[in-house]
Amino acid sequence: MQIKIETASRENLEACYNILMNSKLGQLYFSQKDPAKFLARAIDSQEIFVALNKENQTTGFIWVELHGTFGKYPYLHLIVVASDYQCQGIGQKLMNYFEDVITADYDKVFLLVADFNKRAKKFYENLNYKEVGLIPDFAIDGVDEYLMMKRK
Repeated sequence: MQIKIETASRENLEACYNILMNSKLGQLYFSQKDPAKFLARAIDSQEIFVALNKENQTTGFIWVELHGTFGKYPYLHLIVVASDYQCQGIGQKLMNYFEDVITADYDKVFLLVADFNKRAKKFYENLNYKEVGLIPDFAIDGVDEYLMMKRK
């Protein structure tokens, strides 16, 4: 699938919101708080990058905080692909963009993955991310988060 990745604008806000809220991550992590303000702030800070198909529709996005890990290293806050576009290589393209373009000048990158999200954990491990810690009950009681790191 032909995909273009670019910095998100406010035009992408509604699509990013819908993709997030229709995902398991959105339903679990944002059922009690509306992420619209967080997404808008991240877009205004140029922290969100969208994957667009040839019709210019948003098919997924990543939210990156360049100094989000210990104030020093890039942190992949979110990666979400719309359910209709999953298993088509979009997540891989977003990760490549994260690693090769956005964080090209960094030697380490970090992310968290929930213990229930075994498919995502395997995806990251296949990209050479290593589990470096476990944070119990980090964002939600009963859900542990694996801290994953990749040396580049």
